[in-house]
Amino acid sequence: MIQRIQSLYLLCAIIFMAIFAFTPFINLITPVGTYQMNCMGTTLTTPAEAIAETAIVASTQNFIPAIISALIVAMSTLAIFLFKNRMKQILICRINILFYITLYVVMGLMIYNNYTALCATTFKTTTYIIFPICALITNWMAMQAINKDEQMVRDSERMWTRNR
Repeated sequence: MIQRIQSLYLLCAIIFMAIFAFTPFINLITPVGTYQMNCMGTTLTTPAEAIAETAIVASTQNFIPAIISALIVAMSTLAIFLFKNRMKQILICRINILFYITLYVVMGLMIYNNYTALCATTFKTTTYIIFPICALITNWMAMQAINKDEQMVRDSERMWTRNR
């Protein structure tokens, strides 16, 4: 029964998070240049000639969003293969929802810290910043589909025991 709709929802969540993990989700514009932030950290994207004349550039690394994204992908993959145990699938989906919320809190703190530390003048978000929200929605839809399957199994068992 791996072809169920919740498996497709979870697969979509995995794809959204895998793309999000490797693409920049925000650009911080500073007097030195433009910094791009992704799950691995913040890097300067100005040409080398401009860097040599202006300032010392530091690239920061923060792997907490990357670790949380990897946990989300791993848990969603595990949930796909636990198709025989629907209650564990539901539990994993609920835990993933907590990870999504944690990811957005960590990203918000990371954006705020880098914005103030780099003395950024403005920032521009990319469309990739909504990918965790899309993954959260597909995860929630998968959880609802799993609940429907569980309810259908319970109803059929109840009907089966009545007819005996």
